[in-house]
Amino acid sequence: MTAAKATAMRHEHEIKSERPKPALDAQHLEKLAAESSWEVAESFAAEYTALLPRRVDRIVRTATVRDRDIAMDASLSLKTTSWLAGALRMNQLCRELELALALRDVAAVASIVQDIEQHLPRLQEALAGRPRHALAASSLAALPR
Repeated sequence: MTAAKATAMRHEHEIKSERPKPALDAQHLEKLAAESSWEVAESFAAEYTALLPRRVDRIVRTATVRDRDIAMDASLSLKTTSWLAGALRMNQLCRELELALALRDVAAVASIVQDIEQHLPRLQEALAGRPRHALAASSLAALPR
């Protein structure tokens, strides 16, 4: 067994033994707001929410046709934006998917893609019910659509 394979297997065990993260953690958007503004954080959250179904669909389509490079790119993109939005479970699932893709574990990829699809409605519900900052909400409402 190569050192790279052993390291990947160790990471796989660490990820799989990790407890599922919560769907949403508002502290991530609060940190983004503190570093920029509430308007920026709310705008990011709104865009993340709007693009989420398309991003998940891209992962599903590319992983099921076994286009590993594009699936990896789609997963990296969703993982990063999910972290910023505080979508910790989606971020966790994308990390698991990336590892399965790297290991070329077709069965694990299929299982994780199914988990991502099943998590999508829960995350959308959590995003829809998240508290909004009053100033940002009123600023965003004034924007033309």
